[in-house]
Amino acid sequence: MNNIQMKNEIPDSNTDTVKLVFGITFDDGTSIGDGAIVITRAEWLNMTGKQKLDKIANVISEKMLSTKTGG
Repeated sequence: MNNIQMKNEIPDSNTDTVKLVFGITFDDGTSIGDGAIVITRAEWLNMTGKQKLDKIANVISEKMLSTKTGG
């Protein structure tokens, strides 16, 4: 099972957003040491820890499925 760990939550009052900083290790040992997604402050205030991890997982899955490789 993939393992996502949230490392930090960095609010930015200038843009009313929060950066969720995370690390992820996939089943095969491949890892992303420091990744981040940005959500709105309102969304962040209404989320539990599990919902934040789910949000990270959903964004990562969506972006990876839409990634094109060279060729």
